[in-house]
Amino acid sequence: MMRYMPVASLCFTAVLGGEALRAQPDASSSTARLGSYVESWERELGSVVADERYVQSVTRQPRSELSRERLVPASESRVLHSEFTLIWFDEGTPEWVGFRHITSVDGLAVKVPGPTLEDVIGDARLTWRQRWEQVRDRSAAYNIGAIARTINLPTFALSALRPANQRRFRFSPHRAEMVAGAAANVLEFREQARPTLVSGLGGRDVPLRGRVWFDERTGRVRRTTLELRDHIVPTSDGDGERDRDQELASRITVDFAPDAGVGVWVPIQMRERYDNSWGETTTGHATYSNYRRFRTSVKLVRPGG
Repeated sequence: MMRYMPVASLCFTAVLGGEALRAQPDASSSTARLGSYVESWERELGSVVADERYVQSVTRQPRSELSRERLVPASESRVLHSEFTLIWFDEGTPEWVGFRHITSVDGLAVKVPGPTLEDVIGDARLTWRQRWEQVRDRSAAYNIGAIARTINLPTFALSALRPANQRRFRFSPHRAEMVAGAAANVLEFREQARPTLVSGLGGRDVPLRGRVWFDERTGRVRRTTLELRDHIVPTSDGDGERDRDQELASRITVDFAPDAGVGVWVPIQMRERYDNSWGETTTGHATYSNYRRFRTSVKLVRPGG
């Protein structure tokens, strides 16, 4: 399938960790329960792997003024099959990172270009950040569309709920809603701190905004939604002409449900949509099944550790 990049590409890229900030003085008991639940939940999922079926689709509006777009299909789609798990990073701000091990694309077995995950872990020549970035980028190796993104993982929204990151956000309660036939409390969160956990093109800050649906008593997460918006104001070229402003908006929703096989609530589906100002829409729908435990989990340790 043909790929292309527009005049000014937009991207949503996860970045490593965030500096510690002072806690909000009015942090609620709800956020404390959510933080405790997410910490425990990520440890549990660190020994679990799931099968992921991920359908991505792109549609494009014609733009006759750009002759090169005559070569760009009006639509395209791709089906990825992968194994999904969490990998523990044990340096700086310790965190679990979702990892997609892609095994097939449109029914054909594939191998992600570049070094294997095991090679990345064992390469002492790499800095800690380089290892983290290579693991992150391998999960996005077969994304389609002009929108570069590494946040399309079912666990990414939970990063806002970790105790170490809650201080970066402002939480606001909303009226309880029904999720899969059960009442759930709702919290909205907005990222206040800089630099943000997600960066846009050129490293610009892109604040996270979203909601979490959860059980008030246990903190158990039932659904998450993330929304991001990036806006580019191009600079003038040498002739005084300036490309038009560009915008990118996204929404990612993940639903959770209990899994009897592993004994915890797990992601069961992820739905996403990205719209940009040059007329391209990217959608994705991932489903998760066959959760199972394995005896050892992948853990990245600091060099010499």
